[in-house]
Amino acid sequence: MIKDYFKFTNGERKAFIIVFVVVLLIALAPLFLFNGSPKHQTDFTLLENLEVNDTAFGADARDEGEQFQDYPERTYNQNRFQFNPNTASAEELKKLGFKTFIAERIVKFRNAGGRFKVKSDLYKIYGINAGFVESLLPYIDLPEQLSVQVENIKAPSTFFKPMVPAAIDLNTADTVTLNRLRGIGNKLSQRIVNFREKLGGFYSLEQLNEVYGLNPEVIESIKPRFNNQLKPFRLININTITAEELGQHPYVKKRLAQIIVNYRTQHGAFKSIDELLNVKVLDEKTFEKLKNYLIL
Repeated sequence: MIKDYFKFTNGERKAFIIVFVVVLLIALAPLFLFNGSPKHQTDFTLLENLEVNDTAFGADARDEGEQFQDYPERTYNQNRFQFNPNTASAEELKKLGFKTFIAERIVKFRNAGGRFKVKSDLYKIYGINAGFVESLLPYIDLPEQLSVQVENIKAPSTFFKPMVPAAIDLNTADTVTLNRLRGIGNKLSQRIVNFREKLGGFYSLEQLNEVYGLNPEVIESIKPRFNNQLKPFRLININTITAEELGQHPYVKKRLAQIIVNYRTQHGAFKSIDELLNVKVLDEKTFEKLKNYLIL
């Protein structure tokens, strides 16, 4: 009979009841254990053992915190007022636009004995956004740099980071300098440098639009930080370069490179850069970009 399969012995019934009670207690435990506790607590695991030179305030902190790079635009539109990060309360920091966990992290750093000596020290707080800090620089009640006497004291090389220069040379700036710009993180700064090396240098700031992943709005916001006197540092002799070498330039596909070299072989050396326009498959738009890298 089917009902015989659903019969339980006394021992089985007791075991079932015990299991049911245990499961019920586990399910209800959070209601008793965590009732009245905050719904959210900031994770300060990285700062539990924080000292003045802790890695959470070191040179690599910003790299580890790249995930916090994209602050909402409203963050840059908060009310602004003069403040000293050594004395400002968490509430005052939040009014300035700091995220709650960053404001609490700053206070915790101070409570652990840390101190901000110059404006740029704020860049080293783990998870902070460099662009946001840059927007606050005029309101930070700290010196731009230490006095000569203090600067002569040998400090750990990982503690201080230089500010972004007033005018940046796009053809010589390294990834560290580019990384300081608002909206530019580790990946984008490396892409800019890689593209620059393939080009042989930038001749125009507009070429930043050709860097994969670089937002046009970001480009417009950082343009004033660069000087406009750009000259490519590696030029191509169109009369001696091989098809293979020419095809490695970002503006020349391998097929076009071979056609240009074949044309040169058939008609002799180019007498002017404009003579390249006689190569029918070379469109004028590509020529206008490429000619900045060509010499005879």
